[in-house]
Amino acid sequence: MKNIEKTIMLTVLVMALAACATFAPVPTETPASTQTNLPTSTHTPVPTNTPTKTPVPPTETASMPLPSGTPASEWEGFPVMPEAIAGDGDSQGYSFTIHATPAEIQKFYETALAKLGWSLFASGQGAAKDTVLLIFMKDASTLTISILPQPDGILYVLLVK
Repeated sequence: MKNIEKTIMLTVLVMALAACATFAPVPTETPASTQTNLPTSTHTPVPTNTPTKTPVPPTETASMPLPSGTPASEWEGFPVMPEAIAGDGDSQGYSFTIHATPAEIQKFYETALAKLGWSLFASGQGAAKDTVLLIFMKDASTLTISILPQPDGILYVLLVK
């Protein structure tokens, strides 16, 4: 009987194991992707026939319309350099031409305007040789003096209040 019991037990065990195997989760296969990636839309610019112009390099000195009148000795209470060649102006500004260096013009105006209570607030050198900007202040008023080189060694001086 021992053999029959062993056989029954072994049969029950095998059947139990077989039954459990049917309830055990069966791993599923990972499905392969059936989606096909579409090509990405790209835009290639089409060359255009844009005319190109070669930029004209700026000249070192720009020629200003030079004053032609007889220079005044002063304008709106501001002195005009005695060596001025020609000058013209209105209530907004006065311009004159002169054979001098920018340093001579700056020294003249620093000295003459200091006597009138004006002080040099700022000065700057331009990109072109001998181009200078002077800004003088007195109380809340300003006076700018632009010094611009012209052909033939002449300097164009513009006073603006």
